[in-house]
Amino acid sequence: MRPRFSGRAALVTGSARGIGRAVAEALANEGARLALVDLPGSCVTRAAIELQARGGTAVAIEADVSSTADVARAVATTATELGGIDLLVNNAGIAPMCAFLETDVELYDRVMAVNARGSFLMTLAAARVMAAAAGGSIVQISSTCAFTAGASRNLSAYNMSKAAVRQMVASLASELADHGIRINAVAPGTIDTEMTRASLDADGTAAMVRRIPLKGFGQPADIAEACLFLGSESARYVTGQTLVVDGGWLVR
Repeated sequence: MRPRFSGRAALVTGSARGIGRAVAEALANEGARLALVDLPGSCVTRAAIELQARGGTAVAIEADVSSTADVARAVATTATELGGIDLLVNNAGIAPMCAFLETDVELYDRVMAVNARGSFLMTLAAARVMAAAAGGSIVQISSTCAFTAGASRNLSAYNMSKAAVRQMVASLASELADHGIRINAVAPGTIDTEMTRASLDADGTAAMVRRIPLKGFGQPADIAEACLFLGSESARYVTGQTLVVDGGWLVR
């Protein structure tokens, strides 16, 4: 079978590690040409080199998604180097834990700048490129925290930002459809990443696992597969939706 993304150009933010890296690797395995975007000083260049060593096409771009100038540069570089943008996966995000009464405005602003503003800026810039080509697909990374705060104490700013991402998808679906662009989101539950492990001790991990109907954390590859489905022709009649990948946690 022909790879699902053969010859297609994909931009993945937050792709130096974790979920973003898994998405990039899965896309490379399916034939996509990739632009990997992550912060200056991250290991995004190494990630691109490793994909190239496996025979893939990958360009590394250091950028802060909360910066209008950085986003414009990242999108322009992608369009130039890869000949366009067929798929955008907006994965970049931060989740600093802090009790609400101890949260300062600076922390809130930073979370919203990366998670909500960054997603908006990247979507706007990439969608303009896609609209000029009369088509494309955008996949946002939201969270189960966009639906409920039941599993996320001390993450009020993060929860709000991910709810904004979920609403962005619903708000833009109709407008972007006029230009042949689909937009959807994936809402991960508890995924086995460095960020998750850093926030839980052994007892906390065991307690969290007990509350998940499928009895385990999800893997970054689980989110990657959901992103590839929504970004592919298999989902050609799907737009404006948020696909929850959480092992059944929300409906337990």
